[in-house]
Amino acid sequence: MKPDPEPPEFDAVAAAKELEDELGELGTAAAGGEQEYVAILEGEIEQLTALVAEKDKQLAAANARADQAHAEIEAVQRRVENASAKELEQRTRKLLASFLSVVDNLDRAITAAKAHAQDADLLSGIELVRREVLASLGSFGVKHVPALGEPFDPNRHEAIAVVPVNDLAQDGRVIDVVREGYVIGDDTLRPAGVAVGKRTAS
Repeated sequence: MKPDPEPPEFDAVAAAKELEDELGELGTAAAGGEQEYVAILEGEIEQLTALVAEKDKQLAAANARADQAHAEIEAVQRRVENASAKELEQRTRKLLASFLSVVDNLDRAITAAKAHAQDADLLSGIELVRREVLASLGSFGVKHVPALGEPFDPNRHEAIAVVPVNDLAQDGRVIDVVREGYVIGDDTLRPAGVAVGKRTAS
């Protein structure tokens, strides 16, 4: 019987190197997997960042459209309010102007009553009514503007007649008032109907 062969001598250095090589390969594989995972995460983060940026852009556009719509609504409201106020003002002025014919009739009645001395009480009554009507109109800003003797102003006066005059001082001035004029605030409610003097060549 042959004796058993002796086991090979254990080489600790070689075994250690082999173990180190295997661990190095495992570490390299693990490092490669980690890098791949990080790359995937970075890609997902970039996609999320791009998605958030797109949503922010869409939100900004939606806010801009909402602001524009709000501004347009406010502009329409202002136009409607201005139009309503203007229409109301025009109607109010038209109504107030209609009362001026009442004042004209009272002026004519006063002129007629002055021609009859026996109608002193009637004259006082008519003048009282005229003052009350003018006071009521005055509460709305209506005011009588005297025209007699004033320089002709096309914004305040309506030339109904032109009268020849010799006096240079009367040239271009109101020398007779056919219909009294009234203003409301700074605007003419009704121009005075006037006769304007025009100097004739001598």
